[in-house]
Amino acid sequence: MQSGTQPMRIFFLMYDALPPFRSDVKVLFGQELPKLGVLSDVAGQAGGGLDATGSWGGGVMHVTGPLRKGLVGELVRPFQDLLAMRRLESEHQVIQVRDKIRTGLLAWIVARLTGRRFVYWMSFPFAEGHAVRARDVGFTKGPIVWIANWARAQLAQQVFYRFLIKRVDHLFVQSDEMCREMREHGVPAARMTAVPMGVNSEWFDRDRAAMAGDVPEPLRGRRVLAYVGTLARSRRPEFLVQVLERVREVEPGAFLLLIGDAPNSDERAWLREMIASSSSASSIHLTGWVDQDTAQRWLAHAELGYSPFPRGPLLDSASPTKAIEYLAQGIPCVANDNPDQQLVLTQSGGGFCVPMEVEAFAHASMRLLSDPPMATKMGSAGKAWVQQHRDYSVLARQVASVYERLCPSAGPPQQEQMR
Repeated sequence: MQSGTQPMRIFFLMYDALPPFRSDVKVLFGQELPKLGVLSDVAGQAGGGLDATGSWGGGVMHVTGPLRKGLVGELVRPFQDLLAMRRLESEHQVIQVRDKIRTGLLAWIVARLTGRRFVYWMSFPFAEGHAVRARDVGFTKGPIVWIANWARAQLAQQVFYRFLIKRVDHLFVQSDEMCREMREHGVPAARMTAVPMGVNSEWFDRDRAAMAGDVPEPLRGRRVLAYVGTLARSRRPEFLVQVLERVREVEPGAFLLLIGDAPNSDERAWLREMIASSSSASSIHLTGWVDQDTAQRWLAHAELGYSPFPRGPLLDSASPTKAIEYLAQGIPCVANDNPDQQLVLTQSGGGFCVPMEVEAFAHASMRLLSDPPMATKMGSAGKAWVQQHRDYSVLARQVASVYERLCPSAGPPQQEQMR
């Protein structure tokens, strides 16, 4: 914000349960934007039994009730959000909605009635997601659920694409690819800003050797290939095991470090059985869920990091975090050709972007393992690029500049708060 102006306050209606936990909210809005004079009062449903109003890093938190799943939750949430907007104050110059289509429609009406700016934050194509779910579930859960899913998908498509996005004051999207898709739906480029996932570089900018400490017993004498994140069956963790088996044909010391776990007990049992049945089981270590500090200490021993990310209409507009986190720690990355990963690795020179095929991943891995100076150079280049382009302090300045253009005076809106 410009010097001499009042701090800007945003009323931010969240899709995810409160308190905020995703880094593009927790770090961007909770830590970096307040430094630039942009405060965010968040509102929404709570997870973990939280049922009180309180504060968070970016401002005030308004909890409208517990996060309910299923049909009842779907019906209730927009009305809870409408009641939450009674907490609007004169200092709230912008109403921002993240990923809630029906709430977005209500918030647009409120913004127009009260003279505020309306901003929509789109992190996922939920309108298409509802359509895919309606198709996949079909009649398996009975006609009432089918009708509800079909109606939600139809309503979402009509409200979002034919009305809402054509009337927003600004649309934040997840990636350049999503920006391209929204242009095809008629949103002018001047009213959109792509805000991809980032990292807090200060947290990663630590000496890897000092951070790593003693080499854990499973990794001693090994050439570590790492993966960090969820290992749900849908993420195809068996793909990485197949890559390892192919790499070990050339480099017997290759070792696959899986930092994370599957999300539920059935998938955790399947994951361990799949690893145990592999011919390379003795060259695989699964840590299970660990905290971020522990994960980073394990990762510090890796020579490269893997970021396989499924392709598809719902996922191609995503901005995966994994590759960014590897590069932020100076670790070269082997990733598949998700559009944002391709952009990151092409521009940064921090690794290889290849098709999600075993032979392609294995070949890229062996190039890095066979040429340590090249791997080191790639890791350094990737780290420097992330600090310049994907640190949340950098992204925060881009986001703050949009709010400043929307509300250049940083003064109160035309009308007083709703009561």
